[in-house]
Amino acid sequence: MDELIQTIKKAAVDAVNATCPIAIVFGNVEQADPLQIRIDQKLLLGMRQLILTKNVIGHEVEAANGGLKHVFEGDNGLRVNEGVILIRMQGGQKYVVLDRAE
Repeated sequence: MDELIQTIKKAAVDAVNATCPIAIVFGNVEQADPLQIRIDQKLLLGMRQLILTKNVIGHEVEAANGGLKHVFEGDNGLRVNEGVILIRMQGGQKYVVLDRAE
């Protein structure tokens, strides 16, 4: 009976792993424009597979001074050789680029 239970548990774990549940992975920026991130020696991700957060893209910053509003462009884009933290979404087809890795 124990052998049957262990076989069922293993089948359940294998089924979950086969669906590629989400996982946190680390990568390195290989190219900035167009963006390419390598997450291991064999896998190079391009823009079609990446979802970028505001932490890793340029954005506008608004500041007020004496009643005047100024808008500045913030350059927060990724650069070559920067490390990044990503979340691999279920299924393994898309990756969310969360932030830079120190």
